[in-house]
Amino acid sequence: MQYQGKIFGLGFHKTGTSSLASALRKLGYHTIHGDPRGSWSGADEGLTLTKLIDSGKFQLPTFGLFDAFVDNPYFSIWLKLVDIFPDAKFILTLRDDTAWIESCINYYAGRRVRPMRAWMFGTHADPASSREARNIWLDRYRQHNDAVQAYFSGDNERLLTLNLCEGDGWTRLCNFLRAPRPERPFPHANKLPAASSEEFK
Repeated sequence: MQYQGKIFGLGFHKTGTSSLASALRKLGYHTIHGDPRGSWSGADEGLTLTKLIDSGKFQLPTFGLFDAFVDNPYFSIWLKLVDIFPDAKFILTLRDDTAWIESCINYYAGRRVRPMRAWMFGTHADPASSREARNIWLDRYRQHNDAVQAYFSGDNERLLTLNLCEGDGWTRLCNFLRAPRPERPFPHANKLPAASSEEFK
C-alpha cells in the first residue's frame, strides 16, 4: 500500500526541488513547494511561516493543509520536523556542490530577494554578490547535507537521497513510497545551463 503519511523534502533550492514537487503531485500527494502566494490562504512568500519559526512555534499552519512539503522553510527546520512527525518520510535531493553553486549564481544573480532567502542568508542572499556570499552558501549547503545524512545514517526507511542530475527518478522514489510507478517520464522542471563563476575561482 502506498505510503500515506507526511513527506518532507530536505534538499536545498536548486537541487531538483521543483522536479520532486511535481513528481510527488503526480503520485497523488497534495504538495507545497516553498510558500508561493496563492498556494494557501496565508501564503506570503514565507513571512508568516518564518515569523512563527523565529518565535518558537514550529507547528506551522500548512501542516494540516498538505501531504508533502518541499524547499524552504521546511528543510531549514528539519530536526524539528523529525520530532513533530516521527513517522514521516524525508527526501534529501543532492547535486554536485560546484554545479549547485553555479546554478544558484546563474538563477539568483540580480533577482529580487524574497523573504525566505533573506531569512536564511541575510546580507549574503545573492550568491553572485561576492566571494564571501558564494562561500557562505556553499558552506551551509555542505553542512546541511552532511548533518541530515549523519542523522539518518543507515535509516533507509525514513530517508531517501536522490540525485536527479545523476539519473535518479521514479524507481527509487516509488520504491521508497511504495507507490506504483507512473508510465510518464520523471518530471525535470527548471532545467538551467550551468553558470560561469570564473570571478569566484
